Order: sequence, then C-alpha cells, then structure tokens
Amino acid sequence: MLNGCSRAGLVAAVFLCCFACCLLGGCGIGHSGGEARLQSLQGEGELRLSLPTRVYAPRDADTVDIYMTDLPESVWNAGADVSDMAGTLVHVRMFIRPKSGRTPIADTASTATLRCMVLARGEIGVYGGGGFFVDGADAGDKVFEGSVRNATLRLVSATGGFNDRLGACVFSGGVSGRLDEETAERMERAMRALIGETQRVE
Repeated sequence: MLNGCSRAGLVAAVFLCCFACCLLGGCGIGHSGGEARLQSLQGEGELRLSLPTRVYAPRDADTVDIYMTDLPESVWNAGADVSDMAGTLVHVRMFIRPKSGRTPIADTASTATLRCMVLARGEIGVYGGGGFFVDGADAGDKVFEGSVRNATLRLVSATGGFNDRLGACVFSGGVSGRLDEETAERMERAMRALIGETQRVE
C-alpha cells in the first residue's frame, strides 16, 4: 500500500512525464494540428488558411489525396471565371503512411507532397513542396485527418502579375477531408486547368 505522500509523488511524476511527452512529441508519432497556414521564411509574410470545403480520395492504404479550399463550388463544377476571385486550393498527397518505429521522424523527413494554389483577383500563384504528414485515420474512413509538420514550399509557377509575398515558406497545421472521390477528382481537374494558365518559375 502507498501512503498519501507516496501516492501524491507518483501522481506528480506521471503528470510530469505526460506533460513532457506532449511538449516533446513523445516516443511515437504525434499531431501538431492547429490552424493551417503558410509562413514566410524570408520575412513576416503569412497566409492563414480558412478552408471550409474539404474532401479526400484514397488511392491505396498508403496513398491519400486531400483537397481543401475556400473557393466556391462553381470553380470545380462548371469551370467558373476566376478573374475576380480570391481564395486558396490546397492539395496534400500522403504517399507514405507514417508508422511509429519504421518511418523516420525528423525535420528533413517527407511523407507528403503539397500544392497550394493562391488566386488573387485574376492572378494565380502555385506553391509546391513536401513535408512530414501525420495521419489520424485509415484510408477509406468517412473522414481522413491529420497534420503537416513544417512542410517547405516555394513558388513554382505563377501568372505574370502574381505578387509573391511569401517567397520560400513553411506550411503547417491540421488537414482533413470527408470521403468524396468524385468531388476530389473535380477539384484535381480544376486545379490542373488553372495551373495550366501559369508559367513555371525558375
């Protein structure tokens, strides 16, 4: 039997251990979560992303495509004119499902590619790169969610008048989508069509 002091000490030790694990990310794969955002590495530029429309399509057990956007449905359903629109369409592709003890967990590790297409009143900028994606569901579930840790992106293509206010930047935060393969395919087609209007940035 533990006396009162011993029990209190044990509870305190457990609490401190759990608290430390939360701060350090623990021994396995943790979630960073939080609001998705793009943060410039070259200045104070930041783009906070409020993306209410979120869908995903599973490709296999290790590959999932997630699309998140604040653009209206007409953009991917009818190819709407975007000359006066402002918004963002983000595509996250998990290509390796992280497994604790088997997947490298480091700032340089990459398990996902990202494309972030920004519309700014007729101009289009596409940021691309990769980072570490932590999943919290199984491919095929009604909702797939997770988070991205410090994915590095840069402007890879743009229309002539796009003003790059971020330069090299970091994407981080929570990502998610409901299972909807049809809408995901429409968003992919719309994204490809709009990217086709841009020129590659060297």
